[in-house]
Amino acid sequence: MSSLIEFQNNEDLAFFGKVNASISHELKNILAIISEAAGLLNDLTEMATKGQNFELEMMKTCSQDIVEEIQRGFTTIKRMNVFSHSMDNPLKRVNLIEVLDLIINLAGFLSFASKVHFDPPVGAAPIVLTCPWRLQNLIYQTLVFAFESAGPDGEIEVSLHPQKNGSVRITVSGLGSKSARKFPLDKTIQIAESISAEIGVTGDSQAYDILVPQFIEGMR
Repeated sequence: MSSLIEFQNNEDLAFFGKVNASISHELKNILAIISEAAGLLNDLTEMATKGQNFELEMMKTCSQDIVEEIQRGFTTIKRMNVFSHSMDNPLKRVNLIEVLDLIINLAGFLSFASKVHFDPPVGAAPIVLTCPWRLQNLIYQTLVFAFESAGPDGEIEVSLHPQKNGSVRITVSGLGSKSARKFPLDKTIQIAESISAEIGVTGDSQAYDILVPQFIEGMR
């Protein structure tokens, strides 16, 4: 357990800061859209009080935009809270579908993010005993490399493949050839090893694989 708590604390903080920076940027975009719609709504109200003609549909559109962006803000904050609380327990049983859904959405806030298609497997969701924080970091880094490879106009696919021994293989495919960085980095391999996971590139170099064990070696 101590290795989970002590290993690369600086890297953990960097991951936390990077994700929260992208979340704050997303919330800033949401507020900017709300502000713009509210400003236009105010202009239309002023026109109405002066007896000037305007299309009522414009007022309806502004109201709808505000409602939609407020809902998007609530959803973003909910994901932020789930992400922040993943640090509460260094060892926990997690639903891999829920973890992937969270990190795919958080990574999607990046300006260079590709479109991601995730089709969860049919049946019971894979459950593993792991360090939620480290697993999220590992998946996030893998998606970042995939985005760099595919580009913002590309589309990558994420899939889950439960194994007979209880482990689960996460595959990120649809890669391009734009990334100039080597994958995986040494620090990424270290994060994987800290939770007894394996990470690498498939033989055809068209996909990244993360093999997540059913439980961290020596911990049940």
